Amino acid sequence: MTDLAAAPDPHIVIAGGGVAAIETLLALRALPGGASLAITVIAPTPFLTYRPLATVERFGAPRARRYALDAICRDFDATQRNDALRRVDIEQHVAITARGERVPYDTLVVATGARHPSLENANTFLADDACSLNWLQPQLQRGAIRRIAFVVPGSTGWSLPIYELALLTAARARELGQLDLAVALVTPEEVPLAAFHGDGSAAVAELLREAGIKLLTSSYARDYDGTTLTLTPGDRTLAADRVITLPRLKGPAIEGLPADKDDFVHADQDGHVPGVDDVYAIGDAATFAIKQGGLAAQQADRVAATIARARGAAVREPSARPVLRAILMTGAQPLYLRATISGGESVASSASRECPWWPPHKIAARHLAPYLADRSELDPSTAHQRAVAYSLAGDPAVVHAEPADGGIELLGRDG
Repeated sequence: MTDLAAAPDPHIVIAGGGVAAIETLLALRALPGGASLAITVIAPTPFLTYRPLATVERFGAPRARRYALDAICRDFDATQRNDALRRVDIEQHVAITARGERVPYDTLVVATGARHPSLENANTFLADDACSLNWLQPQLQRGAIRRIAFVVPGSTGWSLPIYELALLTAARARELGQLDLAVALVTPEEVPLAAFHGDGSAAVAELLREAGIKLLTSSYARDYDGTTLTLTPGDRTLAADRVITLPRLKGPAIEGLPADKDDFVHADQDGHVPGVDDVYAIGDAATFAIKQGGLAAQQADRVAATIARARGAAVREPSARPVLRAILMTGAQPLYLRATISGGESVASSASRECPWWPPHKIAARHLAPYLADRSELDPSTAHQRAVAYSLAGDPAVVHAEPADGGIELLGRDG
């Protein structure tokens, strides 16, 4: 194994190729002194895939947009390495990849993650797998399904996709005249979409009720034999021809970094890995309970500012209280959800049919969202040029961004 040549300027290594990683890159370059940083992005795939719209793909929308990471790295003068982080030598300040390459760093930002199926015999929805649930729409059209259950597993950091799939399935069944399709949603959450506890969750509950979806809260799916779903507590059962669930999240298990029992890297509210100098963990890789792209982007912005401040730059420290923003695709007009998060939980939430942030992307990222809005994807499709412009979603809502510094709501800011 060989070391890379030491960079004359501070060398920032970002591990990951998703929203958190690329938002970190863009945020660093946007800060004072950011142009002088040497930045390397270590990512296991050559693409940034815009995955939040993957649910509507299963109902006829074009596939998720993909952006070439090498092009993004060129735009922001970063070195890209197609590899994966496996180990960190914290004493030597060296990141070691799956291929055995040793990459010295002055600061390391870990923005990786992992997912695993969660329920035997069920169909697991994988946002980054184009073939995941490709049977759903054809079977609905043939009337081959009479009872379908959507399950939130006990270990997941973001349950919104399962709510979208349930609502979109119910909407498609109505379009096909299959009014006898029984749709159920099972979740261990005390209220539906608990990340938006309060007005947001109440609005989602009303949507489920209007759609005729049976909701079972505080319920865990213990077993599924192909026809019957067994729930706990109480050993209840639910008949289901098909069960669709989300993957169970599991951390990246990076040797050399402290982690919890599920292999997520320990990190404090600033992203610092406790007891380890110059290493941060954000997004799916870290122990923060809610794992969503917009929140990961805010974590990235905070880490970038912390890095700049450590180098003496006069940078205002971002708010430690993140704002969760999400668009729930319903099969009709989208629902725009917003919540203020404290201690990993919602302390206040709202729901609206009009988008209160700009651009109206599913992932509200201060730097990445505007960048992607102005950039062509790897495989362009006119249906994907605007994030909410789907016939499945009805007419896109008019954007009324609340005034804040220039007349728009600044993404990632607690406004």
